[in-house]
Amino acid sequence: MRRILAAFSVSLFWLPSAWSSDWLWQHPVPQGNTLRAAALGQDLLIAAGDYGTLARFDRKLRNWRHVASGTQNHLKAVAFVSGATWVAVGAGGTILRSTDSGLNWTPREGGAKADLYGLAFGGSDFGFAVGSGGTLLLTHDGGQSWTRRGTGVNATLRAVTFLSPREAVAVSESGVVQKTVDGGITWKQQKVAPNLYSVVSRGDNLIAVGGEAGYVRNRRAILGSADRGESWQVELDEAGPVLYGVSIGPDMTATACGQSGALLQKTTRDSTWRKAQSPAKHLLAAVVHAQEEVLALGSFGIVVSSTDSGKSWSANFAEKQKGLSSISFHDADRGVAVGEDGRILYTVNGGRQWQVSKSGFKAYLSGVFMLSPTVAVAVGSEGVVLRTTDGGQSWKSIPSGTDLYLAAVSFADERSGLAVGYSTILATGDGGLTWGRRSIPAGVGDGVLTRVAYTNQSTAAIVGSLGVILTSSDGGRNWTARASGTTQNLLAVAWSDAQHATAVGDKGILLHTADGGLSWAVIASGSQARLSGVAFIDPREGFAAGESGTLLRTQDGGRSWMPDRSYTSNHLRSLFCRAGTPVFAAGWNGAILRRERTSLVAGH
Repeated sequence: MRRILAAFSVSLFWLPSAWSSDWLWQHPVPQGNTLRAAALGQDLLIAAGDYGTLARFDRKLRNWRHVASGTQNHLKAVAFVSGATWVAVGAGGTILRSTDSGLNWTPREGGAKADLYGLAFGGSDFGFAVGSGGTLLLTHDGGQSWTRRGTGVNATLRAVTFLSPREAVAVSESGVVQKTVDGGITWKQQKVAPNLYSVVSRGDNLIAVGGEAGYVRNRRAILGSADRGESWQVELDEAGPVLYGVSIGPDMTATACGQSGALLQKTTRDSTWRKAQSPAKHLLAAVVHAQEEVLALGSFGIVVSSTDSGKSWSANFAEKQKGLSSISFHDADRGVAVGEDGRILYTVNGGRQWQVSKSGFKAYLSGVFMLSPTVAVAVGSEGVVLRTTDGGQSWKSIPSGTDLYLAAVSFADERSGLAVGYSTILATGDGGLTWGRRSIPAGVGDGVLTRVAYTNQSTAAIVGSLGVILTSSDGGRNWTARASGTTQNLLAVAWSDAQHATAVGDKGILLHTADGGLSWAVIASGSQARLSGVAFIDPREGFAAGESGTLLRTQDGGRSWMPDRSYTSNHLRSLFCRAGTPVFAAGWNGAILRRERTSLVAGH
């Protein structure tokens, strides 16, 4: 089982799913969304979570594969059925089923719109899904079809577990435990505790965990049953983080997890629950025993594990990754992303693995551009300019001639480039080794110039705060201010061809030009979210990205836009695409998403 632990180290890698026309998660691995549930089946672990997150871990190959679920509804539970069949459930009555070991998922109709929180199977065919308002769904064909059955309670049912093919126990937020011995036809109820959120069984033994949030302090509770749920004993009732997950291992060692990274464990030799030294600071929502290893999953996609019976724990990564502000690729394989506190990531295999650069710089890095397979330039706070010649592994500081904030950088070719920032335009003609100032048109005033983009070696555009738009027809030597028709801050600009470009910014503002940047018109975006990234695959197809995971898509060169699904709530701050590469998005919590091209025409 040490193979699993090794896969959670920095060598973790990502494999693309079969869904090539959707946005797929690349970094951090396995996720940046909160993971709410996990289940084991043979040599496979599948985790489910917020915004339709599904991630599968192959225990033999030691890799994670992000799988597109086809839904942005939060997934609350996942279960192994038999063979290659799995089922996941979640918000709004969502039910998904896979018959190929979690690679592809299809929606199933359950007949209920209630949120589903719990899922369990008593064999290869019969199973229960439970949820809000006392919802109980039954399946007799391995999750392919479902029928609704009454339970006699209106409280939210949070979890269910089987003791035998027809015998099951469910727990609720009201502290009511329900048991059936006839496949759900009748239920016996008993009130045993405050809110219960998880229940697990092994043999005759059951453990349920929960608690309640208080105004001053929280309370956590653990209950146990040694007679198949007929009677319950309080094993723990004390002040502390509420518990949301519990698991029993083959040796009857039990582990519970919850708020604030709480981890508690009880062994067969110890009748009391003891606290573990958890590497997590935020929610751990689910826990599973994988033979001798224990895995707990939670906020920001964290996975913590122990291979020594809970004496020590390690995490796959720091819970909250540093935010990324800019991403750039030279080709389909080699790319760089930069962000907070000097964070620099680089990849040589299209994002299947991202390595952390040992740059040693702590400045906020706001822009990056790859000039060649090995050369990239990054810019940031206090006029910092960094340059790499080894694809992002190491970086050197380059004098910029300013201590003002630099927001973005872009190149027309391997030598000619521009960097912009607070009342600043810098130009280079030697690949970023030296920089000189360019004049800003009179009357523009002080403010941040946020992005710069070339459409060819001669024509470029800059956007900035308070609706500033500048264009140049001589490679950036001289600039002309253009009327934008808005005072909203503009945060990004991209060309779809030599005549057409789109600018985006605060409150969902979208501007479009069809005459090379001479005039601009406001385009309805259908969103009030701040948009901070835009990129085009070809003259017709492009994307805009922004706060709370907002993604918009155009298929007519930017004249009209429609929502696109990102499967995350992380703020997306940057989009990048050039000829020969997929589209990449980067943002909050180290998020990197990738979408394969759907058009055959290479674009900007």
